[in-house]
Amino acid sequence: MPNKLTYLTFVLVLTLIMSVVVACDRELNEPSGGEVSVATTTYPLTYLTEKIGGNRVVVNQVVKPGIEAHDFEPAPSDIRAITNSTLFIYNHPAFESWALNAATAARNDGAERIVVVQTINLESSDEDHDEDHDEDHGHDDDAHVWLNPLKALEQSERILSALIEVDPESSRDYTRNAAALSVELRALDDLISRELANCNLGSVVVSHLAFGHIAERYGFEQIGLAGLSPEFESGPSQIAQVIDRIDALGIKHILREPIVSDRLAESVAAETGATLLTLHPLEVRTSAEASEGLDYIDIMKSNAATLHTALGCN
Repeated sequence: MPNKLTYLTFVLVLTLIMSVVVACDRELNEPSGGEVSVATTTYPLTYLTEKIGGNRVVVNQVVKPGIEAHDFEPAPSDIRAITNSTLFIYNHPAFESWALNAATAARNDGAERIVVVQTINLESSDEDHDEDHDEDHGHDDDAHVWLNPLKALEQSERILSALIEVDPESSRDYTRNAAALSVELRALDDLISRELANCNLGSVVVSHLAFGHIAERYGFEQIGLAGLSPEFESGPSQIAQVIDRIDALGIKHILREPIVSDRLAESVAAETGATLLTLHPLEVRTSAEASEGLDYIDIMKSNAATLHTALGCN
């Protein structure tokens, strides 16, 4: 009898331990307190997710404000944040080359239930493009689609589907919020279209070729001081060609970015007598923008005003 009681006690204790383990595993990867835990890579995804999710989501942005997103590599703490999330939302491997490896590491760390969402489909993901181009020769590899509000809307639709997948009971709330966001994004598109109508110039000079999608949408050309990745600056001959084009086209402004180095932009501005303005690629916000609560709509309106000036619009 004692042996039998000991065996039964052992079974009961083991069952209790397994129940606790399973419960903890659920808590790491399922909504806690009615909230869905979401890890996003960059700010536009954070904005879209928070607008759709409302008070039903808690969002942890992996690439923090003020960090240059192109050379970002996740730390162990970032992998833990992804592991503890129900959703992991990223743009595209052409932009976050680390995202899928991070998701795999999170799953190996016990987050088997995590839903991984890619929000961008590009025509080409060939990463062997020429980084030294000084003109916009297409943007099949350009993941900065959020700079076109209508393509940001497409990203939001994928985020909506993912939220409904993991939290179907809140689908009505998510759908209602997404509809309101759609109205905002379409209104922003209309505002930018009006800001960039009747312009005297058809080209702008930018720090790097991140603006292909907004250029395509609103009908202007970007001339880059660097390629898709800002760390790959053009050589002296390419910069000389850019300066020649600035003179030939009558361009009066050089558009720099708020986070990456503007050394080259300053040099070209000094050489040509052009004025420096800020055009935001919106991969992440600056620390000051985050502190002030400036959001995607605010920064895109500022971008529209910058382009209005640079293109000489009426």
